Amino acid sequence: MKPNHHIGLEQRDGFDAGRDPRSMSPDELKQLGHARVSPLKALRLKCLDCCNDTAQEVRFCTVVNCPSWPFRMGKNPWTSEARREIGRAAAHRLNVERATAGFDRLQTSSSLSAGERVPQEQSVDFAPALTDDKGGAS
Repeated sequence: MKPNHHIGLEQRDGFDAGRDPRSMSPDELKQLGHARVSPLKALRLKCLDCCNDTAQEVRFCTVVNCPSWPFRMGKNPWTSEARREIGRAAAHRLNVERATAGFDRLQTSSSLSAGERVPQEQSVDFAPALTDDKGGAS
């Protein structure tokens, strides 16, 4: 038994029971030998533990009814499409904001007086010159 094992236990009805980790400090968890890891990494580590620390065995795992099985490779297969959808929605919102904002917050060279410079912290957006099929300016 590890020397700090008692830190993770409490008495319930005269028997040892595991403490609720939500009520424990990070230092107590470290004393028990736990490191700060993401939930996906924790699942991957459990799968490695189950497969005798052999990554190839984790990859070829046939226990498909295990709740950890879809996450055994350290990735969440459920969020791939969701993340793509969030990205598409964010891009759409950004395009709408850009279209409705117009050029009113952008300062162009025509609005500057002679000798006046654009401040470095201000963004300036100049539309690219249109070219014809031969590569010259139109």
